[in-house]
Amino acid sequence: MDFFQHQEEARKKTGLLLFLLVCAVLVISAILSVVIVTAHVQVSGDSVTKPEMIRYGLMSLGGVTFAVLGAMSFRLIELSNSGGQGLAEKMGGRLLSSNTENPQHRQLLNVVEEMAIASGMPVPPVYLLEHEKGINAFAAGLSVDDAVIGITQGALDSFNREETQGVIAHEFSHILNGDMRLNMRLMGLLYGITCLGHVGSFVLDASRYRSYSRSSSSNSKDSGGALILIGIAFMLVGWAGTLFGSMIKAAISRQREFLADASAIQFTRNDQGIAGALKKIGGHSEQSLLASSDAQEASHMMFGQSQLKGFNNLFATHPPLENRIQRIEPQWDGNFTSPQKRTNRKSESREQAKSSQSNRDRVLNSEMLDSVVVGGSVAVGGSVLANGLVAEDIGDIGQKVIAQFPDELLGFAREPFSARFIPLLLIYDHSDEQRDIIARHIPMGLWGKISPWLDYQVPSHLRLSLLELSIPALKSMSPPQIEKLLDVLKALADADNEYSIDEWCVVNLVEKLLLPVQGHVKQNKTLTQIEESTRWVLNELVWVCHSSEAEANHAFTLACEHIQMSKPELKAKSANWDLTKVALQLLVQLKPLHKQAFLEACRLAIESDGVINVDEAELYRVIACFLEVPVSPLTVTESET
Repeated sequence: MDFFQHQEEARKKTGLLLFLLVCAVLVISAILSVVIVTAHVQVSGDSVTKPEMIRYGLMSLGGVTFAVLGAMSFRLIELSNSGGQGLAEKMGGRLLSSNTENPQHRQLLNVVEEMAIASGMPVPPVYLLEHEKGINAFAAGLSVDDAVIGITQGALDSFNREETQGVIAHEFSHILNGDMRLNMRLMGLLYGITCLGHVGSFVLDASRYRSYSRSSSSNSKDSGGALILIGIAFMLVGWAGTLFGSMIKAAISRQREFLADASAIQFTRNDQGIAGALKKIGGHSEQSLLASSDAQEASHMMFGQSQLKGFNNLFATHPPLENRIQRIEPQWDGNFTSPQKRTNRKSESREQAKSSQSNRDRVLNSEMLDSVVVGGSVAVGGSVLANGLVAEDIGDIGQKVIAQFPDELLGFAREPFSARFIPLLLIYDHSDEQRDIIARHIPMGLWGKISPWLDYQVPSHLRLSLLELSIPALKSMSPPQIEKLLDVLKALADADNEYSIDEWCVVNLVEKLLLPVQGHVKQNKTLTQIEESTRWVLNELVWVCHSSEAEANHAFTLACEHIQMSKPELKAKSANWDLTKVALQLLVQLKPLHKQAFLEACRLAIESDGVINVDEAELYRVIACFLEVPVSPLTVTESET
């Protein structure tokens, strides 16, 4: 099972979960309607068989159902609008500056950057839960563009680089496998049922106030008794519904944790990182418990069990530590590791480099990966897209890519004030007009530092990687600043009256990653349902990749045959990239497996002549970004002349 199958599985589980919870809501509403009618009969003395009572019961049923579903919808909309950032901040997280010089924070951000660059994801912002002593981490958000990583201070104090890499790989797999979106929806769907308990508490408080403020007449007593009955019923049903929902949440979460552990090993090719982290949780006095009052709602999103377990682990959102470790290390002796606060990270990193490589070799040359498969399926990782998506040895690949950039340029990319220079540099074509545009946009205090870098030629195959490194810093800009940056980028691209494909890629990638996400787009369409957009994108792609009509027609036919599109007919090149952008915005609605087929068709079209140049590789990556699918770069086989 690969990335897209896991995404599809998560989507189906969301549908099943929604069905089960809707059934639960209807049952709960029916029970509460009976209670409300009974209370009304008690107060009014009417017969329960009267037509008015039946209508009253149906109105109660509809009212309760509407209220619960309304609360669910409200919470889902709230989560959609605030995204991963809102949840991280609600739990007490503080955004780490991308240009931090704190060694502890820098090491963490380096690991996140390396993972993101190699897996083709936008670099997610990282939030630190400074006041949490327990060892834990999480990923939150509704899409790869919206994702954030959170980690506790206890984890930072306890983990070495190898263990940090294992845990971050675990969280990245939650993003890639669709667990993150599933987890956010779980929070929203359970919220409506939980609200019933709050309503019950409010009604009980109201009944007590009523008993103090009214006379002790018979009608008053009957009315007060009815309110108490309704309040208790709401509380009990809300409590029971929450338990039912928590059981579903816990059952889904436990299986996804095994999958994420396996994915972490495939990402890093090192079993000791994730195993070492789990052992330290077991040996820590706080384990993975969180003090935040919001930890219960988000318990299923954590790396480790964030709340105390009960009922023989029935409501545990994570498998027992022992089980997780034994799946990774079948010969584990059962002893946990007592974490020690670390100080000298440089010498520690040098020592770990050798042991990490030997661990990778051991994992690759053994059947370790087979022992951590879940339900007979291999987790997302190196095998996921042997045809271009998510590469092997992710940590090493990311390190090698980042190491090719000069330190000063990396400093510009990571600093919020100077990061705006990076996309401008990638479009700059050494014309006087473009230089003047950049000079007008860059503040004078910064111009002296960055102007010498205008002569620097970023390696063509690393352009988008450098851009993605700058995204966390660019996201700290205000909306007007982002709009201004986009205007300047478009002015630079138009300066020579020719909108080239590399300029289009930079401008649209910046726009896609920086502009706020407007709600969540349902991914439930097939290629047939969006056939016009599919044809348009493939048509424009083959004309970018091939100069002759014969080659373009051959590539288009290959791509269309792969997705079983009827009557493939190549049209003339339009070069209307605005329409291409609109088509890509529609293709994000595709189901995961249909996205896989479409991206494979794009790859076939690109490779049909046996050559991949930089423009083709960049366009492929931007297409995948619009589809919200992480891809590692295609290997460029033709250098720029």
